Amino acid sequence: MRSETFAADTIGRLLRRRGIATMEELKAALGSSVDMTVFRKLRELSYLASYSHRGKYYALEETAQFDERGLWACREVRFSRFGSLVDTLEVFVARSTGGYLASELSFEVGAQVKQPLLGLVRAGRIAREEVAGLYLYCSADGARRAEQLLARRLPASGVPAFAPLRAPDSVSNEAKAAIVLFMSLLDEQQRRLFAGLEALRLGRGGDRAVAEATGLDPHTIAKGRQELLARDVLVDRRRRPGAGRKPVEKKRRRSAPKSSD
Repeated sequence: MRSETFAADTIGRLLRRRGIATMEELKAALGSSVDMTVFRKLRELSYLASYSHRGKYYALEETAQFDERGLWACREVRFSRFGSLVDTLEVFVARSTGGYLASELSFEVGAQVKQPLLGLVRAGRIAREEVAGLYLYCSADGARRAEQLLARRLPASGVPAFAPLRAPDSVSNEAKAAIVLFMSLLDEQQRRLFAGLEALRLGRGGDRAVAEATGLDPHTIAKGRQELLARDVLVDRRRRPGAGRKPVEKKRRRSAPKSSD
């Protein structure tokens, strides 16, 4: 009779050799006809279940080669470091700069996503907004969702002004000099709003990148970003009513009217 340790190692050797295997293949290797017996041994080895092919394939975490998105494909079978397809879609939507259309998400993960997305919306785990006649899937967090909607509605063709600063130093120095000159021509509110807009367009880490380029305080940039999202912008006024120095009014003594003779 095989020992329990040997049985688990049998599954491990199969998965290391083949990369992925189905439940039936694992049961045959283990010499068992019971699914739960296989699952107990898989848990000892830290395993992954595919989010494609109805979750019928299994792999070891140690052999997975996830890309920067957290996804891995082995012989067209797809796995995610986030777990199931539903959990993966939730993470993708939450961390996206401008939300996702269903077609975009389907392309990203290589699977049909319509029903899982609707389930996430019904459960309140993500939100859905109509943009230009299409449904955009966004974060369930209201503030994050507002950022995603604004980013989605920005012109798609333009490159953020601060994007060149992520290029090699020779390009970054020239771009930085031009941006600093441009910022010097703006008033206080305009600088804050422009910096906040560019931080939004840059996405994650935008506040820090703009702060490094302009010398503005990150809190100032965040304030400009928040004002744009809340549409709390003053038009035709550089300061809010009551802000700035109090006007100095000189009181003049009124001279007595001259008497007429």
